[in-house]
Amino acid sequence: MRTSLSIAGLVFLLTYYKSVSLDLYYKIWYNRNMKNLKLLNKNIFIFLIILILLSSCSRVKNIDESQVSSESETETISNIVKVTFPEGFTVSEIAARLEENGVCSSFDFLKQANNTEYLSEFGINIDNPSDRAFILEGYLFPDTYEFYRNEDAHSVIRRFLRNTFSHIDDGMISRAAELGFTIDEILTVASIINEEAGIPSENRKISSVIYNRLKSPDFPKLQCDCCTFYIKDSVKPYVDEARFEELMNLYNTYRCKGLPAGPIANPGLEEINSALYPDDTDYYFFISDSDLNYYYAHDWDSHIKNCSAAGIN
Repeated sequence: MRTSLSIAGLVFLLTYYKSVSLDLYYKIWYNRNMKNLKLLNKNIFIFLIILILLSSCSRVKNIDESQVSSESETETISNIVKVTFPEGFTVSEIAARLEENGVCSSFDFLKQANNTEYLSEFGINIDNPSDRAFILEGYLFPDTYEFYRNEDAHSVIRRFLRNTFSHIDDGMISRAAELGFTIDEILTVASIINEEAGIPSENRKISSVIYNRLKSPDFPKLQCDCCTFYIKDSVKPYVDEARFEELMNLYNTYRCKGLPAGPIANPGLEEINSALYPDDTDYYFFISDSDLNYYYAHDWDSHIKNCSAAGIN
């Protein structure tokens, strides 16, 4: 009777204290039953049956947990979407692509792109936020990102900004200061380079043209068509007529002096570095033909000849 109770006790222990090894249970059982050798064979048989049953239950439990874990991981993975944003995408283009991929609504994202709270949170120095078409234009680093489906737009913006400021380092800030510009102005120059240069090999020459004009009293206006196209194509659909006209005056570099009110796209590292390290030239004009051949000139007469060579009248 005592032996039967000890086996029942082992069953209880096996059921209740699952973390103790079966070897330990066997030792306990064996020491107890060595006192009653007549029942040994019978008890071994009973004990083995119990072990088999418990082992079977344990395997079923492990399989069930594995299946649940696997299903949970699959569900989590299926809820993640990978989205790529190329260099030069505007805020409105980013918003549209996010909505297309089920990340967040375009409306919510555009609203967050004009949220000034991120300026202090990420140390962004913009002295004219009310003049910007989208405050965070230029600060959403082009890259491939992983998002959750139906993610909050607030979280999405932070994901972009964290990536942006993992690329902008102290060396860039120091270099911008050497040139006499802020990082915000560098991003504006970089965004213009992005839109004006059809091939990366021309980036630094175009950068030199922009800086040459900015520094010259003879060319107070950049006269870059891309700044006007930005407002017409990427901003006008999201603002009323009065705001559109206001922004045209702030971004149209045929009207305003110097740089436009802010970046006109989101440049990548190549464009940012080109803005930080322009070629040393005396060019004030450039034009390109349909085959992306670029022609540079120091004066107006040479530029007119280049326009003719490029097939542009």
